[in-house]
Amino acid sequence: MTLFVLAVGAAFGAVLRSAVLDLKIFRRFTIPYGTITVNIAGSFLMGLCVPVLQSSGMLYTGMIFGFLGGFTTYSTFSLDQLSLLQEKRYRELFRYSFITIFFSMVALAAGLMTGVSMS
Repeated sequence: MTLFVLAVGAAFGAVLRSAVLDLKIFRRFTIPYGTITVNIAGSFLMGLCVPVLQSSGMLYTGMIFGFLGGFTTYSTFSLDQLSLLQEKRYRELFRYSFITIFFSMVALAAGLMTGVSMS
């Protein structure tokens, strides 16, 4: 049952990520703001869900490891960084890396504080 819950959650997360990345609004920028958006949003949601769903068993597993694991994308973040490096776009590489890492941590902390206050 756990594998099924993980698979369903991951499928929904991946579909939502794909939908966000396909939005036209993100296509006009020089760095991948779609990937930044899903990673920051996913970090906030993870922070929110950890304290709220901690004792929920399958729901926690499905949401944290399934849905949010499928929604967020460290591998795409890494591939984007490598592409920017290979293209010698160092400013964009630094900006992309900083924005993603810093604001993902801020979003996670904000989500945790919100989640703790809700539980």
